[in-house]
This record gives sequence, C-alpha cells and structure tokens, in this order.
Amino acid sequence: MAFATINYFSRALQKASSFNIVFPDNPPLKRPWATFYLLHGLSDDHTIWMRRTSIERYVQGWPLVVVMPDGGRGFYTNAAEGPAYENDLLKDVLGLVERTFPVKRERSGRAIGGLSMGGYGAVKLGLKHHETFGSVNSHSGAVGMLRQEAMKIKPLTPEFMRIFGEDPQGGDEDPFALVERIDHGRIPPLRIDCGLDDVLLPQNRAFHKHLESLHIAHEYQEFPGGHNWAYWDEHVQEAIAFHVKNLGLKANEQE
Repeated sequence: MAFATINYFSRALQKASSFNIVFPDNPPLKRPWATFYLLHGLSDDHTIWMRRTSIERYVQGWPLVVVMPDGGRGFYTNAAEGPAYENDLLKDVLGLVERTFPVKRERSGRAIGGLSMGGYGAVKLGLKHHETFGSVNSHSGAVGMLRQEAMKIKPLTPEFMRIFGEDPQGGDEDPFALVERIDHGRIPPLRIDCGLDDVLLPQNRAFHKHLESLHIAHEYQEFPGGHNWAYWDEHVQEAIAFHVKNLGLKANEQE
C-alpha cells in the first residue's frame, strides 16, 4: 500500500486542511477502487488512525482506498455557528479524492465509518446522505448525544450548542430521527459495535433498540473492552470485512 498526506484548501472551512490516504500500490490491482472514509474521534485528528492502528496492513491486497479526514471538534456537521465540517467532507474531501484517484464515483463504491465522534458522524452522514454511501459502520459511536440527557453534559454543553443549536433532538443531525424518515429500502447496510466497559454503551444499546423497534436490518455487537485504541484497532478489522462484503470487493483481483 502507498500512503500520503494531502494538504488542500477547504472551501467549506475557508482554511487550509489535510487528510491522510492509504491506497493500493500494486499496478495490476483492478481499478477503479472503492473508498472507505474513516473518521476520528473528538480529541484527535486525521493522523490518528495511522498512528494508533494497523489500518494500512488490514487493507493490504484489497482494491480499497482509506481516506482519513480532519474533522476537528466539529462532529462532521455544518455548525449552527462555526465551521461546516459536513460540507468539507462531502464536497471538498470526497470531491478531491474522486477527481484525483482512480476510485468509483457511485454509492456502491463508498463506505464510511468511524469511532466515538466519528462513529456518530459516520452514522449521521450515512443516513442523511444514504444515496452517497453504500456501507456504514460505527465503533463506540456517540450516536445518542443529541438526546436530551446527553446534551446536558456540562463540559460539552457550550460546544454542542454552538454546533447543533438549542434544540437538535429530532432534527436532521439526530440519527434517531433520521432513521424514522428514510424508506427502509434506502438505508445502507449498517454495523454498530461497542465495548462492554465503554461509557457510550447506553447510547449504542438505545440506538440498537430503536432500530429494532423500526424493524431496520442492521448488525449490532458488544465486545469486551472500553473506549480505547486496543478495542478500535481490533474491531476495525471487522468493519473492513463488513464493507468489503457490501461493496462486493475481491482481494488481489487483477485487471
């Protein structure tokens, strides 16, 4: 695999930004490749997946590009007051990748996933833009953070208010509300996992039950572990297998 850091000007953010990208370096590997947008958590940046996991090794041999954007502390959302991180990812990053690399430019060639804040972002964007992504996963996702109780967490309340506004529950950034509005046949394959010792486990269980109540097909699993990189490095491998299946990829397939 090859690795690069792409520095670009984000029109959505009106500033310079960066993303990391891992892509096949085997010339005979069949093109165009699929793309996996892999999102980081609240306290990290675009470099973290490469520094804390073996993501490059895990996608070796697959016709798959992994794009790791910088979402700041913006929850991959166009803030009510502040940066437009949703537009940055969907327009600036995705657009640049698809203009520059030999990748598929349709839903069946795109997956999205992430952890914690990025798990929320992946589920939210995968549902809100269900015609863009063909496979979605979340590790330890903050999928219920716009529910009333989560919004009361004092250290994050000012930040949440700036990004999501005063009353986001039930709106277009709330995964619980999004799944209620979408035709079930248009929801992409969805995988959610969380550690048994993770502080966000109650949110994930609640979202799982919500999906079950709506009879929405999805994968949900709980594993030993907490909100940490040992957990995410292990279980991102299962996410890759999930996306490979949904995108119909074949290892080492040559042109």
